[in-house]
Amino acid sequence: MNEDEMWQAVRDCDAAFDGTFFYGVKTTGIYCRPSCKSKLPKRENVVFFQTREEAEKAGFRPCKRCRPDLLQYDPALELSERTKELLDQHFSDRIRLGRDMKGMGVSRKHLTQIFKQKYDITPSEYLTQVRIAAARQLLQDGSDIPDAAGMAGYENLSEFYDHFRRLSGMTPARYRQIFADNISRSILDTPIGPLRIIASQDAILGVEQAGREASDAGAQAEKIPADRILSGDASGELVKDCKAQLSEYFAGQRRAFDLPVSPEGTDFQKNVWKHLQDIPYGETRTYGELAAMAGNQKASRAVGMANHCNPILIVIPCHRVIGADGSLTGYAAGIEAKKFLLSMEKRTTA
Repeated sequence: MNEDEMWQAVRDCDAAFDGTFFYGVKTTGIYCRPSCKSKLPKRENVVFFQTREEAEKAGFRPCKRCRPDLLQYDPALELSERTKELLDQHFSDRIRLGRDMKGMGVSRKHLTQIFKQKYDITPSEYLTQVRIAAARQLLQDGSDIPDAAGMAGYENLSEFYDHFRRLSGMTPARYRQIFADNISRSILDTPIGPLRIIASQDAILGVEQAGREASDAGAQAEKIPADRILSGDASGELVKDCKAQLSEYFAGQRRAFDLPVSPEGTDFQKNVWKHLQDIPYGETRTYGELAAMAGNQKASRAVGMANHCNPILIVIPCHRVIGADGSLTGYAAGIEAKKFLLSMEKRTTA
């Protein structure tokens, strides 16, 4: 949005833009939401901010009427979280998903804007990732390619093949074959929810969320002490090693993993994932900094997409990448899980 559009939203007291930006009034030193019902200030006295943190750093105080400092007054946040919930739940049902998305009551453009601000990815990009993740799991379990595509929400096989190659760096047939040969897997219950570990005889292929919605991760983090992590039966020495090292990590006894990893993806994705492993325990990097580490500072958006597609959670620490403003952007196991991991590492280093 440019400043003319933001000013028009302020003039209209348009609540649809709450959370998208904030405005400060120089004569009072107060900042507000676009929907604030206070007296309209003069345009020359108004400055705009993308976040509440920017406004407060500039010396503005939150308005006591619209309370821009309180999350529960942030409908944009609720809207983006509700959108993600719908995409997670109904990705395979195009008709229901389309109907429910229309029922959100906002334009597609505005919804895309606030969703990207929250998760650093557009709703359509996120939907593609959810569908391909579901298709991968189906292929791992032996489903035929057309069945996997259909159950993941695809009506067009060409579109499915295109998305699968772009996010996985290989054809669905090749992916299915890899997981048909000498693959071991097991489930590890952890403070952020159950994780599925997948390995060949030579390397870890995947550490992924299993059997629980990401929104439950925060509650699980409170319920399961690190010293009571449970593990199911495992087959394969690498799976056993991975489970043992992850258990040590959650108990605060391990800061680096000694495991061979072989994530499947494009050359670009593999380069990003390699540099993720260079981020030290207890530290974070922004997407821009990760892009610079990967050799292309201008590719922060592409780097963000690769980060979101990381198939080996924690061992390849994509949770250590944050927004430029310090915000916790999207994570496969959920924002609460990401917050838990970063807080745990910070406490351990302290």
